[in-house]
Amino acid sequence: MGKPSLKFFIVFNLVMNIPMALGMSIGGMIFSGNADKLMSPALLLNTVIGFAVAVVINMFVPIPLIAMGFPKLFKVDPESVPGRFLGNVPVVFIFVIIIGLIMNFVNVQIFAGAAFPAFLFAFIGTFIPMYVLCYVIAMIFIPIAQGTAAKADGQVAEQ
Repeated sequence: MGKPSLKFFIVFNLVMNIPMALGMSIGGMIFSGNADKLMSPALLLNTVIGFAVAVVINMFVPIPLIAMGFPKLFKVDPESVPGRFLGNVPVVFIFVIIIGLIMNFVNVQIFAGAAFPAFLFAFIGTFIPMYVLCYVIAMIFIPIAQGTAAKADGQVAEQ
């Protein structure tokens, strides 16, 4: 797997990270007991923050290498169905840790004005349901994002 082109990177990030950021924003509000605020401007702000952070993660963390390398630790082909399930385990963990901490900090510390450790407890309290939600979103949207980005870039999509 070579370095993706800029066009591939842009299309992949749009197709993958918008649903991930939206899912994390909605899930975060529901899991934290703030479902009544789903139609507030906070949803849009959280989605924008989540998307921006996800793009930065994709720019600086070797996500494709991690996704392909982790299944190999268990001697599983990363292109197989079990390999894709395994490859998403550390990738989703990275995204949920980084985006979850940032979004909890913004919402709990900055907007709600809670005391310092509150955002850590909020993060810990929502981590498992957020991880499961993001894992499901990733399993649905990664193949779609890869195929769409490959078509936009003129590559043959790997299935």
